[in-house]
Amino acid sequence: MMRSLIRFGVILGVVAWIFAVTLGYYVVHKPFSVQNALALLNAIGDLAVAGALVALGVALGRRMLRDFQFDLPLEALIFQASVGMGVLALVIFALGLIVLNRFLFWILLFAAAFILRDDLRAAWRDLRALALPIPERFERALAVFIAFALIVGGIAALMPPVAWDGQVHHLAQAELQIAAGRIDAPPDIPYFNFPALANMLYLAVMLLKGDSAVQVTHFSFLLLLLGAVFAFALRNFSARVAWVACALLVGVPSLLLVATWAYVDLALTFYAFAAFYALRLALERNDSRWFALAGACAGFAISVKYTTAIVPVALVLLILVSRGFALKPLLAFAATGGAVAAPYYIRAWIFSGNPVYPFVFGGKYWDAFRAQWFSRFGTGLMNSPLHLILAPWNATINSSEGAAGFEATIGPLLLILLPSLIIVRTQHATHNTHHVLRDLLLFALCLYLFWLFGVAGSALLIQTRLLFPAFPVFALLAAVALDRLAAFDLPQFSLARFARLVVLSVCGLTALSYALGFASDGALGYLAGAESRDAYLTRHLGGYYAALKFVNANLPKEARVLFLWEPRSYYADRAAQPDAILDAWAHLHWQYDDADSIAVVLRERGYTHVLLSRAGLDFMLQTGNDPISPEDIRALEEFASRHLHLVYGKTPLQITIRNGKPAVLNASEEPYAVYEILGQSK
Repeated sequence: MMRSLIRFGVILGVVAWIFAVTLGYYVVHKPFSVQNALALLNAIGDLAVAGALVALGVALGRRMLRDFQFDLPLEALIFQASVGMGVLALVIFALGLIVLNRFLFWILLFAAAFILRDDLRAAWRDLRALALPIPERFERALAVFIAFALIVGGIAALMPPVAWDGQVHHLAQAELQIAAGRIDAPPDIPYFNFPALANMLYLAVMLLKGDSAVQVTHFSFLLLLLGAVFAFALRNFSARVAWVACALLVGVPSLLLVATWAYVDLALTFYAFAAFYALRLALERNDSRWFALAGACAGFAISVKYTTAIVPVALVLLILVSRGFALKPLLAFAATGGAVAAPYYIRAWIFSGNPVYPFVFGGKYWDAFRAQWFSRFGTGLMNSPLHLILAPWNATINSSEGAAGFEATIGPLLLILLPSLIIVRTQHATHNTHHVLRDLLLFALCLYLFWLFGVAGSALLIQTRLLFPAFPVFALLAAVALDRLAAFDLPQFSLARFARLVVLSVCGLTALSYALGFASDGALGYLAGAESRDAYLTRHLGGYYAALKFVNANLPKEARVLFLWEPRSYYADRAAQPDAILDAWAHLHWQYDDADSIAVVLRERGYTHVLLSRAGLDFMLQTGNDPISPEDIRALEEFASRHLHLVYGKTPLQITIRNGKPAVLNASEEPYAVYEILGQSK
């Protein structure tokens, strides 16, 4: 008995000593601070809200597609997500027209989760049961590359938003609607009338959590896209083709980068490919329900962005090629697609007087000047046929992200592998594979020619990003070409093995560039709380953010600011009219002719201040990208000297000559200036 008591006492003493030393040490040497914990919790919250939205979309889609039989579990999850998130966006749109309230949306989120609880559990079981075949070392290496790229991209999506279009309209639109408490007629920003499926999802997550959750939501569309491509390849080709196609997609640096921004391009790409995938299933099964599903996905695609208008056209062409003028599939496809897309176009019609605002019919805030300015038809490559022919080469070799001319880095692999289709085109295994390849080629050709037409017509459309909806099909075709190069192997040399070595080498170099970019950005410091949101934004947005901080801190609450040559307004706390299409001054001068008249009009409209992007004006003058006339510049100088008082910045506006072209004096040293408009009524 005594021995047991002694043993118990020893144990108790040792445990007490361990606790005392451990607690004492960490009281003095804290492993993390409150800032660290809050930063990590904030990131977890962004992931949780975006994940909850996607999960609800999958559960809702599961409920709606319960009568559909899918051959692959991954295939089922992909289509459930596509339909569910599209319908969820419509529900958010309908609610937003009535009221936008954070507390109400949280209640509705939990209520929807409760109603769909069985579907949520079933979807989770399906997700956990997924098993992706990895047959050989080559595929394992590709899987590692894909996982690394997605981890790097996923972390980048958690950063504060700094990308251009997010600040110009995707986030700015949601912020304006939340502040108004409902979706209402938008201000003079053309993009706010564009189709809004993705923006409705962003509105919800921004209302529930914040802007970084918007970026995570956009990134989730990349995951869905990869799942769709993998399932399609597994169904129609092989596991090797599936892994190669997915690696080719995440190996496009600009595509991965854009996926981490508050943009809509990955939602657009996902829905375009889902529509093609559903149509292939419809053609195989010859069932009107599947044609309706394809139509729904196509309708959701044109609910994201106008540039996907080619998607339903291309799919109708595929129906005609396969079924002729069969009325039933065409009606099922068109009726469903039109029904799901109609609300967004009706909204634009009611708010602006034009269902495809601002194109074709004009509308509110629009006139002949702005129509010409926005389209720039005739400024593309139509007068340079050789450049049109060489567009794939120039977009691959001579283009990089953020630089003029296609504005994207897409890597060499697609250009390396796609021409091999000319060689392997005849190496078909089955009759069905023949039709799949034919449809992939036709769909890719339609999207590419539509993009090339835009490139030929307008300099503003010379962007590889606008071709992203075709990239999943390009990746699949390139993967098929790689897989079938083995048919040309010789005893002395394996062409397929050599090509696979090149693919792995490029993936390795791409992974290295991702790692270096990730390290230089300092994302982990922000996630760990070592860098504040304000410091991160200051580091990435520079003079623009500094100017907005001045505006927010020093201008009166009732101030109304006109931005010139600056389309971003997301971080402005004062009422602001951004220069959305960079035409504000030229349009004012076209309308009112002289500086004095312009000053009178601005005062009548309630403007109190002007924020001038001196660097933006300087860039346009030096590059000639925008048609700014000498008369426009003279009127601007007169306006600044007679009607404006400089309150932020030191150098008065002065146009000089640099490189033989007009330029703004000291634009690089002082990129922004803020002015008070003189003569305001008190």
